Amino acid sequence: MRFVGFSKGSFAACVMLGSIARADTVNISSSKDNTLFEDPAGALSNGAGPYYYAGKTGISGGNRIRRGLMAFNIAGSIPAGSTINSAALTCIKNTPAFQGNQTISLHKVLADWGEGTSNAGDPGGFGASSTANDATWIHRFFNTILWTTAGGDFAATATASIVVTNTDGPYTWASNPQMVADVQDWLDNPANDFGWIIRGNEVTNSTAVRFCTKENSIPANHPSLTVDFTPPLQSPAVANPGLIVFAVVLTMAAAGALRRQRGSN
Repeated sequence: MRFVGFSKGSFAACVMLGSIARADTVNISSSKDNTLFEDPAGALSNGAGPYYYAGKTGISGGNRIRRGLMAFNIAGSIPAGSTINSAALTCIKNTPAFQGNQTISLHKVLADWGEGTSNAGDPGGFGASSTANDATWIHRFFNTILWTTAGGDFAATATASIVVTNTDGPYTWASNPQMVADVQDWLDNPANDFGWIIRGNEVTNSTAVRFCTKENSIPANHPSLTVDFTPPLQSPAVANPGLIVFAVVLTMAAAGALRRQRGSN
C-alpha cells in the first residue's frame, strides 16, 4: 500500500482540514406585520389584524393611503456568517372587491417599528384604534416615538415590484440582487432588520389591495420569505464527527505503509 506524493502530515491535513460547503433553504414567516393608515393623528393601526393593505381607498375610506409593514427574524433563522444566494417573498392576496391590475412594491424600512394589539378584523380597511407600541402613520411606536417622515421611513428606491390582478391567491416578489442584499444586510446587521414597507397605487382612488398577515386564521396564508443560503464553511470533523475516526484510520494506515516502505529499503 503506497501513498505516492503524500507525507503523513500532508495526508492528515487534507483529510482533517478540508471544508464542506452546502446550500440550504428556509421558509421564514413574518415576525411582525401591520398597516399604516393615512391619518395625521396616528389614531389608527392594525397590529393584530388578519390583513394588511397597500394602495389607496375609495370615498368610503376617505380616499386615504394604506401601506403595509412586514419584518422577518433573519438572524434567528439563518446561521451567522452565511451567504444569501436568493430571497423571494410570497403573500396571499385576499381583496374583497375588484381593483384591477396594480403594482405593489417593497421598500426597505430604515427604522424600527411596532406591532400592538389593535385589530380591525374583516375586512379591516378602516383600521382600529391604535394601542401601545403600534406603528401608525406618524408613530413608529404609538404613542411615544415618531417616524422622521409621516408615512414611514424607507428607501426611496423599490427593492422589488410585482403586478397583481383581480385574482386572489399567492403572489411572489421573485429574488433579485436587491432582495438578496436586503436579507444579507439583515443577517449581518440584525440591529438593522426592520423589514419592508409594501406600497401600492397611492395616486388613484379605490386601488387598495389586501393581503393576509401572520395573524390570519389559515396558516398557509401567512407571509413567507423563502431564502436559499450557504452556511459558513465547516471542517468535516465539525460537519460529521465520524470523519474524525475515518481520518485517524487513514492516517495510521499511511504512517504504517511509510514505515514498511522505509524498512524494505
